[in-house]
Amino acid sequence: MTPNPAVLVAGLRTDAESGGALEGWVRRLGFETRFTTNAHEARSWLGQEDYAASFVDCDLGLGEGEAVWRTLRPAVARRTVLLARDRRRDLWFEALRTGVATVLPLPLHESMVLAAIEAVTGRPGAGPRTHTY
Repeated sequence: MTPNPAVLVAGLRTDAESGGALEGWVRRLGFETRFTTNAHEARSWLGQEDYAASFVDCDLGLGEGEAVWRTLRPAVARRTVLLARDRRRDLWFEALRTGVATVLPLPLHESMVLAAIEAVTGRPGAGPRTHTY
């Protein structure tokens, strides 16, 4: 199955912590973006569609009892970039042990996002770009 040429951003608001910038960086690579700050919606979307990559806030869902990233299927986790405010080693090691592709500290920087998308998609340049000659 070919992943949806979209990137899901779950948990970050577009007006804070580089969420708006993240959308721009992802779109410049040629991907569509889908945003949600709702844990239930994020779980539903992650269970129904295969995104090219997903950026998930590590705290999303904690208010309801369990973090969204801890409930991901292995195939989805491999395309997930976990976003963390805390630089706790135990969180980073747990996330990587459970199959999350990588962990990025907040606030985000464009070079980090581009490298993460390239790593998750396995393609340099990362986007489903069309070339004009």
